[in-house]
Amino acid sequence: MLFLVTALLYGFECICWLRRGSVAFRTWIGRNWEIVQPGALLGNQNGGFTFAHPLPPLGTLFVGTQFPFTLTPEGVLAFVASSVNPLGRPEWCGRFFPFEQIRDIKASGRKVVIDRELAARTNSPTHAEHLAQKLRELKELKLDAREQAIKKLLAETLNIEALKKDWEKFQERTSSLQLLTNILFVCLFFTTPWAIHRAGVVHTWPFLLGGLFVLTLSTALVFRRAHKTFFPQASDPRFAHFMMIMLWPVAAIRSADMISRPLLELYHPLALAKVFCRDEQFAQFARFILREVRFPAGPPGIDPANLERARQGAELWNAAVTKFLNRHGLKIEELLERPARADAESLSYCPRCLAQFTTRDGVCVDCGGLPLVPFAPEEPSSK
Repeated sequence: MLFLVTALLYGFECICWLRRGSVAFRTWIGRNWEIVQPGALLGNQNGGFTFAHPLPPLGTLFVGTQFPFTLTPEGVLAFVASSVNPLGRPEWCGRFFPFEQIRDIKASGRKVVIDRELAARTNSPTHAEHLAQKLRELKELKLDAREQAIKKLLAETLNIEALKKDWEKFQERTSSLQLLTNILFVCLFFTTPWAIHRAGVVHTWPFLLGGLFVLTLSTALVFRRAHKTFFPQASDPRFAHFMMIMLWPVAAIRSADMISRPLLELYHPLALAKVFCRDEQFAQFARFILREVRFPAGPPGIDPANLERARQGAELWNAAVTKFLNRHGLKIEELLERPARADAESLSYCPRCLAQFTTRDGVCVDCGGLPLVPFAPEEPSSK
């Protein structure tokens, strides 16, 4: 029963909450990365659960996140028209904060707070602090300098050269940690039960407990050194993780995830897809992202002025994503290729979700009223 409970607790440590606006990239043995979206079955409108690989070699899980604001030279809109998740966007307050009127920008845990009002939720405190710092830097600039700074900021989230360096640094600095966590897994779930079965609890528990403590302490010390390398300012989270790892073996086994999950959150998921995924996976994901930024959808009820700001922000993203895809060999016209007509009654389609309609004119209500694109009269159907 004790080991059954331990296994269940370890399974809980393998569960990761992923907010909408984020995409996970997961591998087991360092190859064949898969794109993991927050699901609807084990989640809600704000996010969903995903799972890290539980068995040795324990695998790696990174998270890429879209920028959770629409930035204009005039201010910050707490809403983004495009989405990186097929199931939709997270909930945002939709308020516009003019730079000239903002008095305070700070991170509070996983939240970004502007003038005491919640502007965005993030996956980690380090990401929230990074976003708050970027907004403070933009606020200090003059109006005519902000547009170029915004374009540079968007380009940084698609910088795969910097991403590759972070990935290589992670492999180098966490190799000892990953070795220790795999040894700890084997000792906890194989060596310990075998020793108790062979010699009994009375004769083995001092040695087993001492061995586990040495392993968890070693893991905690190596983790603290690696965490300080990547997140030198995050002293409070580092101390909390250190104590948990030292005292809780099932958490120690997943200690590498405590570094990997927030490490690449500053990058857009499209950049992670280019670095980690196969060419066909990257092209498929790029097709979805391009349609999102090229044909942004606004939710009903948003203020018309803010909706226009959101579309302006989407135009900046469209330019950045188009430039990124062209640089990496994908043809925009192929990614935006119109779908085949389902049948002769299909007269138009939505350029964003590709749903087909039996009228030539109209809008797609599900995509916020986007105008439909008619098929050519002579275009054959797929049937």
